[in-house]
Amino acid sequence: MFGKARRMNRLFIGAEKRCLLSPLDHAGWLGPVNGLNRPKEIVQKVIAGGANALLASPGFFNVVEPVLTSSTGVVLRVSLTAGLSDQSTQETPISTIETALRMGADAVAVSVFFGRQGDIEIYRWLADLVNLCAPYEMPVVAEMMPPSDRFFEADAIAHAARIGMEIGADVIKTNYCGNVEEFKDIVQSVPVPIIVAGGPKESGLSTIDLVREALEGGAVGVAIGRRVWQSEDPEGLTRQIADVMWGS
Repeated sequence: MFGKARRMNRLFIGAEKRCLLSPLDHAGWLGPVNGLNRPKEIVQKVIAGGANALLASPGFFNVVEPVLTSSTGVVLRVSLTAGLSDQSTQETPISTIETALRMGADAVAVSVFFGRQGDIEIYRWLADLVNLCAPYEMPVVAEMMPPSDRFFEADAIAHAARIGMEIGADVIKTNYCGNVEEFKDIVQSVPVPIIVAGGPKESGLSTIDLVREALEGGAVGVAIGRRVWQSEDPEGLTRQIADVMWGS
């Protein structure tokens, strides 16, 4: 098994072929806030808790390389939000397929926030990246987010996710709509692997209920960021998520 299949099998593991992706890529947007201000420490905690893959920038991975395990999946963020910029509503390309190959990444990731200035430009860049990654069989994870006023609406989530599929992304990361049956419809209409974002605590569901419902609705993974690294026990919460995903 080589190329894309081998990389995808490092990300989606177990008999269920699921991914517990730990997103540690928020500091460009939020700064080195509590939970991300000790990169090696948070990586050790989420890996110990059962995260099988990390989502982070090239520089972050360079810093934490000494504490990564050989089995940890690497999803390299190649676009980043510059939180100090007055144009920080959208992400900006920061890296290349060459960097991903040199680092031995298992996938690259880009985010598109629809309804914000610059969404068409980053959409086009994502499409170019899909084409650039194809000869190297590098999977592309597209975080496709609907406009903020429809952030958790099922039809908007389905539309944003479907755009990512139409572009050619291998994996879609997007929101959970809060209703299992509606999410099943989204999964049916976007037939590529879908990973559900954690989002803010204020979205309604507890972290564990969010994971359970997303999996019941057909998601093949979760990417829980702030809810984990802002918690009092990131390792323990990650372990609870892993138990839901693969059983204790």
